[in-house]
Amino acid sequence: MSQRLDVRRMLLKRGWTEGPDGCLRKGSALWVASNDNGDSGLDGADGAYSIPFIADVPARVITAIAETVANDHPSGPTRRA
Repeated sequence: MSQRLDVRRMLLKRGWTEGPDGCLRKGSALWVASNDNGDSGLDGADGAYSIPFIADVPARVITAIAETVANDHPSGPTRRA
């Protein structure tokens, strides 16, 4: 699906918010549709993680991973010295 509107809708229903740049955010997680081919990605604050999703990954899988990451790190990853 172009621009992953399926994923966008699912995340918005789960409390993600859309920024002026079109990216969706929840806690320290950021999800963005990468291109018109349906690729997307999930990134964490300060590059803590970066998870690419090719277009063939089902929306439910992307949403589940995004929710897990956002809920595990609500305000950013915990760093240990």
